[in-house]
Amino acid sequence: MVVLKWIGLSAVGLYLIALVIVYLTQRTFMYFPPLEPIPDPFLEQRDETVLPISIKDIGEIKSIYSPPPTESATVILFMHGNGSAAYQYTEHFDAFKSWGVGYLAVEFPGYAGNLGKPNEEDVLRTALANYDMLISIGIKPNNIIIYGDSLGAACAVHVSSQRDAAGLILSAPFLSMQSMAKKQMPWFPTSLLLKDKYRSDLKMPEIAEPLLLLHGDADELIPHTQGKALFDLHQGEKQFILIKNGQHYMWNTEMPEHIKAAIDSFVR
Repeated sequence: MVVLKWIGLSAVGLYLIALVIVYLTQRTFMYFPPLEPIPDPFLEQRDETVLPISIKDIGEIKSIYSPPPTESATVILFMHGNGSAAYQYTEHFDAFKSWGVGYLAVEFPGYAGNLGKPNEEDVLRTALANYDMLISIGIKPNNIIIYGDSLGAACAVHVSSQRDAAGLILSAPFLSMQSMAKKQMPWFPTSLLLKDKYRSDLKMPEIAEPLLLLHGDADELIPHTQGKALFDLHQGEKQFILIKNGQHYMWNTEMPEHIKAAIDSFVR
């Protein structure tokens, strides 16, 4: 009995230690920022510009901007996922240009040589500041399409809940960070431990913009059931497209065709 008691106490002690470790290090499991600044070849070989955006208490964040070809053309406010940097989305950028639209690719604090460290408050503040920058340089809300991928989809939902736009496009979104944490760490009380919650589930019902949501049926990182649950919370015009054999990265599928069609429809 004494041995069993000590085994039980040891197990409880180890579990509590694990809780403390998870709480203190959770953001290292959530964000995987490429630290290298925007490479010189990107700046030398392409015609995008680096747009510095001042974020209170952080400093200048450098996002990537390509102006619209005409005053009335669409501008995509694009927000990327947690393990990549904006400058890595050249396939997206090339497609956007071929569609005749401009874009502002948001970079986050702590990513690509930017100041700060990624956390929910600063990431969402940065996303909003990028939208506000578009307005300040003369882009009208009804010419802006908010588009987010993965973690960037949570940012896009936040911006869309706070600002006006022609439409909202989400690819591979999650319902909330809490729902993802429950899936990945069911043995921990994640609702109590999480610092960054990204409650898209609470914000989606507030969004009036038409919605296009795309998810791959083979996405092993964020199950398409998460995207469908988020989609169901939107109260307005919307379309859900399940990409056959689509994994978490879907730009190599028919997804761009659906996005282009949605942009044409949203801004018409």
